[in-house]
Amino acid sequence: MLNMFQKNNLLNPEWNTNRSLLSYWIMVLFLLFIGSFMPLSAIIHNFLLIDTLAHLILYSILSFIPMILFKSRKNAFLLSLAMTPIGYLLETLHILVTEENFSAINVLANNAGVLAGIATGLIVRIKNHYSRDQQIHIAQESIHQMKK
Repeated sequence: MLNMFQKNNLLNPEWNTNRSLLSYWIMVLFLLFIGSFMPLSAIIHNFLLIDTLAHLILYSILSFIPMILFKSRKNAFLLSLAMTPIGYLLETLHILVTEENFSAINVLANNAGVLAGIATGLIVRIKNHYSRDQQIHIAQESIHQMKK
């Protein structure tokens, strides 16, 4: 499992380093873990559904980062998809620790966030793939013209 995080298995991101992306991913996972043990009053939970929006955003980030971090599409997709059972586990821990009721809307927000993160990551991967292909094609054409 740890060899999956070696430098040769990671993509070269355009805007950030791999270590920063990995640290953001771990930080978001830590925030979700800590948030699972915090009881929320009904006022906070119902105020503009801030809790549900937080679930959606955090799970989007958790599934987006692996999609743009790993070279292997299979590893990236599986790690992103693994956020779904982690969401169920954290929701179950939240119920057991805080003795609150099950929130189906939070589970739906978790899954919607995972799907949004995977879709966004896939779009970024495709964009990077075609821009790299275009750059290679331009470089090959300029080399070919220099030979003439």
